[in-house]
Amino acid sequence: MAARQGSGVDEVKPGVLRLSLLGPVEVWLGNRRLDIAAPQMMSALVILAAEPGRTLSKTQLAARLWADRPPASADNVLRNYVHALRRQFDTHGHAGAGAEWLASTRAGYRLGVPVDSDAGAVEELIAAAESDRNSGAVDAANEKLAAAQQLWRGDPLDGLPGPWADQERTRLRRLRSALDEAAIVVALELGRPAAAVSELEAQVAAEPHVERWHELLMIALYRSGRRVEALEVYRNARRMLADELGLEPGPRLVRLHQEFLSAEPTNSGAAPEAPSEFPPAGKEFEHPEPGLAQLPRDIADFVGRAELERELAELLIADSDRRPVVAITGMGGIGKTTLAVHLAHRVRDHYPDGVVYLDLGGMDEHPRSIDMLLAIAFRSIGVHPGELPRDPAERTEVWCNTVAGKRILLVLDNARDVDHVTPLLPGAGAAAGVLVTSRSSLAELFDARLVPLDVLTQDEALTLLERMVSASRVSREPEAAQEILRACGHLPLSLRIAGARLATRPAWRLAAVAQRVADERGRLAELAVGNTSVEMVFLASFRRLDPELARAFVLIAFSDAPDLSVDAIAALVDRDRAEAERLCETLVDLGMLQTPEFGRYRYHDLLRLFARRVADREHHREWPEALHRLVDFYLASAKNIVELRDPGMGTDYYADTDAAGQQFTDERGCTAWAMAERFGLVALYRQVADRPDVRTRSLAVDLALSLAVGGDVGEHQSQLAQALEVLSRAADADGDRRTMGRAQLAAGMARLVGMGDLGAGRAIREAGGVLLELGDLPGATITEIMLGTAMAYQGKADVAVDHFRRAIELVSQDWGGSQGIMWATIARAYCEARRWSEAVEAAERALVHARRVGSLRVESMALHELGFARLQLGDPAAAHELCGRALDAAHRDGRRHQEGWALARLAEVVLCSGDAESAVPIAEEAVRALTEVSATVRRLRAMQVYGLALAAVGRAGEAEPILDKVAQLSGRIGLAVPDVAAPRSTVAGAPPP
Repeated sequence: MAARQGSGVDEVKPGVLRLSLLGPVEVWLGNRRLDIAAPQMMSALVILAAEPGRTLSKTQLAARLWADRPPASADNVLRNYVHALRRQFDTHGHAGAGAEWLASTRAGYRLGVPVDSDAGAVEELIAAAESDRNSGAVDAANEKLAAAQQLWRGDPLDGLPGPWADQERTRLRRLRSALDEAAIVVALELGRPAAAVSELEAQVAAEPHVERWHELLMIALYRSGRRVEALEVYRNARRMLADELGLEPGPRLVRLHQEFLSAEPTNSGAAPEAPSEFPPAGKEFEHPEPGLAQLPRDIADFVGRAELERELAELLIADSDRRPVVAITGMGGIGKTTLAVHLAHRVRDHYPDGVVYLDLGGMDEHPRSIDMLLAIAFRSIGVHPGELPRDPAERTEVWCNTVAGKRILLVLDNARDVDHVTPLLPGAGAAAGVLVTSRSSLAELFDARLVPLDVLTQDEALTLLERMVSASRVSREPEAAQEILRACGHLPLSLRIAGARLATRPAWRLAAVAQRVADERGRLAELAVGNTSVEMVFLASFRRLDPELARAFVLIAFSDAPDLSVDAIAALVDRDRAEAERLCETLVDLGMLQTPEFGRYRYHDLLRLFARRVADREHHREWPEALHRLVDFYLASAKNIVELRDPGMGTDYYADTDAAGQQFTDERGCTAWAMAERFGLVALYRQVADRPDVRTRSLAVDLALSLAVGGDVGEHQSQLAQALEVLSRAADADGDRRTMGRAQLAAGMARLVGMGDLGAGRAIREAGGVLLELGDLPGATITEIMLGTAMAYQGKADVAVDHFRRAIELVSQDWGGSQGIMWATIARAYCEARRWSEAVEAAERALVHARRVGSLRVESMALHELGFARLQLGDPAAAHELCGRALDAAHRDGRRHQEGWALARLAEVVLCSGDAESAVPIAEEAVRALTEVSATVRRLRAMQVYGLALAAVGRAGEAEPILDKVAQLSGRIGLAVPDVAAPRSTVAGAPPP
């Protein structure tokens, strides 16, 4: 019985599965068509039929059906497909055929029935036609090629889903292109050029980048007597290749053009002969010879990375038996391809066998398969795929061995990952050089030189903008230029897009573009020109992420912090630490996150904006809970710090948390954490202020107060105060008076203690009134301490004592664990008031509390105030011993500002005892410590002692500017620096003893 039209088989063969693939897919068994309605099931059968007799594992089959995103129930789905297909075989074959022909093994599934297909028939007809043509039977070749064209019924594998189907569809389309090419070449040999012209014009229109069609069209036109039109084809092709791909035509097209130019024109009606160098019979099916024209055009305005370029160029041209693999990696838009192409042009003359450039399509939805890449690669070096083994592994081995023996430079651009690159790399001891680019880190290329790219430097970014726009335009608007650089994040792609917009709009001022990109909400939309945009580049990377990675990438963007610890990210994404770290490291490897230091992660600014846009579209419902989890984690961590630093202080005043928080074992860890998170917390307070979530706002204020009470210091205090004031106003607007008052109190503490701003006292007093009215006794206690501190700073020591006494009264009612620090603070106030006996009593009471709860902080404070009081009561030996113990306790506590306080008091005691020589280095170290932590008020006190000690040892030239600065700064902020009972100074205007 004759096979149905399009089957590609002349007769029905019993027990043979026949596949019609060159159009809508159909499967026949005998003369019966199988009823397979589910496209995915049809895909599974066709995949198995492509390799009959070979067992495919479930993993392999799932990967070909769903790539790297198989459904959770993939095994069950495959099992159901196999069961349904077996029923079809049983129905249309014979009893038991299903289990016989479609076998299940522990290793996977295997199709055991013979397979014929129309695609296979086409390949056989093309091979037979080539054989006929080579033997001179051109008419027979023409008939076979026409028969092969008749087998085509539409787009191959039409309706078949999945990555394998996409790749095979591409292969079959290329097969059709090869078939059409062969048919046209034969038509030309049969003397029918006019008939070929219309077909070739259609091919050129459909595939304008395929030089072979332009070449054949030129020949067909020339042989039809249309020489001028043939030359016009070349001009159009050259213009198109340059404009769209940045390439020059290949050597065969160039040579053909030159020969047509030099050929004598004919006035006869007969078609002219083809040029003598036109490939003779038997060579028409070959693709162009290898050459350097494959390499994309170099970037004329290449900027930056000069030292790196020089280093890599030296590596690629060094005399060596083993040429290197250089892997350039980084985020999308960072300039990997630009650098690789520029580098390849620089070193190409050192590779006499040529340059092979392959775009691996790693960012495409379905990157080019290894089989497809190998086919392109072999053609590029003049090897026809028909000459190669059919087995993929053998083909890969042939490629590696072939390239290993050539001095070529292999440029593998846009690799998806290591697996995408490895089969294309030359074998051991190869003379070939290799340049790879990828957004993935390619860390598993162990023998490669890995080159992770960063953004351009400030000078490089400015130079790039000047080259694109003109230096004169940039120099006229330097501030606007800097704003464009900042908004573009120094990312080469974004700068090129901004520069291109300005270059094509010469009437625009730079300020216009700077203003448009300044708004974060519209910045990504502005960074687009033509079909190129930063957002589309990022989107290609984002689409590669599995759902869990995509969720993590987006949720991390919920935080405005400049960077985040892995523990904070674990809270944001609601995963344990190990999983959060895995997610972050994977995102780093894929170029979606950066890691500025171990355990911390951040975005490039533009990637953060992209992540935020995705979050707003797809994850906005998760935002409130994610932010709450982050604040909850930070509060738990801050409470852990309080409990470690100040045992007995208690954390009951602060809200309970769900998270365990960051764990600490010593003060060094606490300090490092606080310093690393300080600017992130400022950003967090502002975020919380913007969102009407009373619960999260209250937690955020607990966080701020717990850190402030614990002695939070640093250069960020001004920003911290501003953020907390914004938070206070937001709470006030919502009628949340307690959160408003506590936020205002925390802001006042940052201004007073952190910045030395004595004007903060009024806001602190107002906040305390609200908290006392609401029955918040711990809050009222903190208020009294801060008011007492403000009075002490102004030299009103007696008034300060009254505030501290009121704090003690409040603390006895609630929050009693903080009495130790209260008594230590009162002891200092008594010392400032020169009430020495009362200072001793207060310090000793503080010591009792400190030792009971084990607080080194309180112990150090109490000891150095006790020592200073003992000195004034006439016991210098005890004073030295006590202040030395205070410094030891401060060292063991680990807080740098505690050490500074203890050093300053010790220096004062030593100076007042008459040993100015010894006081100088102690005071100098105190100034250094308190400067490091930006403790303004205490630093001025230490500077005063330092200046007086220098004066006392006769170093007036050094002392005078220090004491002048103390006077200027203290006068500016209204600070009263107490007198020091030091020996009479030789410095004019120094305080008397």
